[in-house]
Amino acid sequence: MARSDPYIVMPADAVDKIASSALSRGSLVLRRASADDMYIVRAVETAKDVRLQVDVSREYAALRSGDSHHAAQWIRVAPNDAHIHHLLLSRRPHATIAFKDFKEMVPGVSDPGNKLGVVVTHDPGLPAELTEAGASEFAGWAVRRSGVRPLHIEVEPEIIGLKQLAGKWPIEQLTTNSVMVVGCGSIGSAAAVALAGYGIGRVELVDPDRFLWHNMLRHALGAEGVGRFKVAAMKDHLAQHWPQQDVVAHRLDVVADAHHIRPIIDRVDLVLCAADGIAPRRVVSHLARRARKPAILACVLDNGSIGEVIRLRPTPRFGCLLCLRRYLADMGAMDAEADQELDYGTGRIHQPMTAVPPDLRYVGTFTAKVAVATLLESLHGDHTQRVPGEHAIIGLRPVSDLATPFDLSQAGDVRWLSIPGPRTACPTCSSG
Repeated sequence: MARSDPYIVMPADAVDKIASSALSRGSLVLRRASADDMYIVRAVETAKDVRLQVDVSREYAALRSGDSHHAAQWIRVAPNDAHIHHLLLSRRPHATIAFKDFKEMVPGVSDPGNKLGVVVTHDPGLPAELTEAGASEFAGWAVRRSGVRPLHIEVEPEIIGLKQLAGKWPIEQLTTNSVMVVGCGSIGSAAAVALAGYGIGRVELVDPDRFLWHNMLRHALGAEGVGRFKVAAMKDHLAQHWPQQDVVAHRLDVVADAHHIRPIIDRVDLVLCAADGIAPRRVVSHLARRARKPAILACVLDNGSIGEVIRLRPTPRFGCLLCLRRYLADMGAMDAEADQELDYGTGRIHQPMTAVPPDLRYVGTFTAKVAVATLLESLHGDHTQRVPGEHAIIGLRPVSDLATPFDLSQAGDVRWLSIPGPRTACPTCSSG
């Protein structure tokens, strides 16, 4: 198919109008978006001299634009070789078929004269084996007296969005699950978007802060969110891109408002914490353990040189965050949480955030992956997404000068470790 040929888009309403028409052929009105070299079907002749406008959803802004209208044809073809020819010609750049041969194959096609004619053929009886080979029920043609060549035609499918993954990804299971995301900053916003893409049915967002200019560089939100509370802006962002998901926004501080957080944890299946600072992570670890819910904690360490994702599962086999940190300290590892008290911002004790935006999004998406794997394994018995351990250390910009186990030397490395069991004296694991 030649690069210079235009592209035809058929909204679902156009498909319905042609398929249900009693006519064997009729006229089409196309709107041309010249900048994208695209034709959009905007009206269909459904009965003799009756042309009905095609309904195009407002969300498809590009399909509602365009300039001059272009007259075209649609023709229903009896099962023959027309769409086989379309498939074969499409695979041969610049290949054409003589107009007289096309006219025999597609009776009723109009002579384009000295202009370009656009024709859409409809073969409702297309055999399944041809569909599997790549042929389509609708085919587009650029018709000239000098020859006819195939045009790509994109038909709006009946099913759009995550439902297209049914049978290939466990959408049905994950849509029943819920996750609380604590901290809707750079990592948390990326994790929330990824959870929606994985098909998590409900997300409860928790963050007390506003989205401001300094957040824009590393956040899922853009300028449209500046000045708004992060949870409200993220709720609208997710609703726009993932309308099937239920999003609940809570303008709460997980530490100061812990009494309001407990009932939220009780009604979700997992807690994902991407909040800055030691205190929020410790509170989430404690509350999730007491509620017997798994928690995933994510952050970047050492000025963004490495990422860390910790999975805390409320079982006798694994301890909490405090147990892990005590274990690492006893091993002589770096104080992994020291950086967490130095949030980027203002003031002499604060350090600037030096992690680059894609690294933060990478950690957020990675964290969502671990969360989904945990839900599939623990709630649905699906081990196909099982991850190798409980403690992941991710190389972002490693410099090999950190103590074990944070001493990664290459970007992209992921080191998986287990975590220790509960300590006898642990205030989180030893009681309740």
